Amino acid sequence: MIFLDKTLKGLDRIALRLVWLGGALLIMAAVIVTVDVILRKIFNISMAGSDELSGYAFGIATTLSLSYALIHRSNIRVDALYQHLPSKLCAILDIIGNILLIAFVSYVAWRGFLMLADTWSNGSRSISPLRTPLAIPQTIWFAGLLLCVITGTAIILRSLIHLAKRDWQSINQSLGIKSVDDQIEEES
Repeated sequence: MIFLDKTLKGLDRIALRLVWLGGALLIMAAVIVTVDVILRKIFNISMAGSDELSGYAFGIATTLSLSYALIHRSNIRVDALYQHLPSKLCAILDIIGNILLIAFVSYVAWRGFLMLADTWSNGSRSISPLRTPLAIPQTIWFAGLLLCVITGTAIILRSLIHLAKRDWQSINQSLGIKSVDDQIEEES
């Protein structure tokens, strides 16, 4: 259990840095697209590839933020019925939901790895004027997915240990939906 807690703290530090990197990528993409639009409107010239670069930035930023969202329970859920269920049932549903989520992300990561391997072996490049080697953005994108799978697996393992101990509150604190009080405390 101590190993999992230390692992999750380390993953949280990594995830925080990656979420900041993803945010910086999105800001840079917004700047590039803004400059491109202004240049087109005023000078009738275009920066070739701004759409391509912003697409890479969005895809990479998304996968780099997944681990952070898991650790901090920032993923969106529909909780109209959930909030009225007993805590034991909520804990079990949270574990099942997270197992399904990580199974899905694992499948996406596996398919992403196959795509990356194909891209790498063929030396594929984008068909834009930039001729970007596609393995570069795909590798970073895949790394974000892989980190999400590792993080989610560690969270699920810790939750299964709590389940064996019937520690419903700990499961709720690591997997459950944040209460209004949790959200207020986090914001202040």
